[in-house]
Amino acid sequence: MATSAIKRQRKRRRIDEDGDPEFQVAPMVDVLLVLMLFFMAITSTEVLQKDKNLTLAEEKNAKKLEGNKKNEIVINVGWDGINNVAQYSMSGIPYATADAMQSTLASRHQETPAAYVVIRADRDAQYSNISDVMNACASAGIATVTFAVLTGGGDSNNKKPAPAGAASN
Repeated sequence: MATSAIKRQRKRRRIDEDGDPEFQVAPMVDVLLVLMLFFMAITSTEVLQKDKNLTLAEEKNAKKLEGNKKNEIVINVGWDGINNVAQYSMSGIPYATADAMQSTLASRHQETPAAYVVIRADRDAQYSNISDVMNACASAGIATVTFAVLTGGGDSNNKKPAPAGAASN
């Protein structure tokens, strides 16, 4: 009994003279830091897939792809105009050829059978390089391939990168 009375007195001391409980700042700061780390982790994975050095083709009649972003595999096909060679990358990892990506594509397809590929090709890349990527996707068992293009139809201030409609191999 005496211990419960002492506990009640301690609780009363925590309440200031106005009767308002004290506001704990440290737990709120902890929650904010956890939220900040969470959002930083999410945004960094999205940034890794996009190559800023690519100049995408323009298409005013492109349709926005409606799909699950978690199932999206982004392949960047860059073009080195000085050496006249294509540069391939997937998830920030460079590959020498499109065929070198095939084993990685096959393992990603086994993990997620609903996976689809978004090809982000430079407008100067040759069709044969894009065709090589499509053949690697087909060999890996991925049948749905889409292309990312700039939409906006000629107004350079209104151009937004967006995946175009799906095409099957």
